[in-house]
Amino acid sequence: MTSKKHLSLFFLLMVNLCIAQKETWTLNAENSFISYDAKHILHSWKGMNTNVKGIAKVEANKINQIAILTLVKDFDSNNSGRDAHALEVLESLSYPEVRFYSDSITVAQDSIKITGLFNFHGVNQSRSIAALIENEKNKKIIRGSFKLTPSDFDIKLPSLMMVKMENLLLFDFKLEFIK
Repeated sequence: MTSKKHLSLFFLLMVNLCIAQKETWTLNAENSFISYDAKHILHSWKGMNTNVKGIAKVEANKINQIAILTLVKDFDSNNSGRDAHALEVLESLSYPEVRFYSDSITVAQDSIKITGLFNFHGVNQSRSIAALIENEKNKKIIRGSFKLTPSDFDIKLPSLMMVKMENLLLFDFKLEFIK
């Protein structure tokens, strides 16, 4: 091969690498959160986690992969006794982390569908989450909600006055990824 052909081949290879290059964006924990709502027949409560970690793979200015990690101990309901009991119920010493890894992501204008593996309390489950996305040049914000059934993750529901809490948790989230 002549040096001209080598140069052309090198140029094409570099162009393909630049076009196909994925960027890793990080989750901005200062502007991100995951919260939950839980209920019992006598009362309801909310817990908030503002110490969420994550990354997103972005290609051609579109998110195509996400990984999220948070610690069970970082959820705060503003009631230290309730939070301590939740750590016991969730066996946080054995299962300290909650993880989500996307398998596929579909973006259509301002909506996003994220399908992936959810790991909670040592149980892996495939989940799809529909959310809204704001696309900016150096920032992507995903907002949404989803439901989890604690018993699906082998969690024994706590009870108060011999009545168990509702077997449904409602989660809201805001995830801000920055370049």
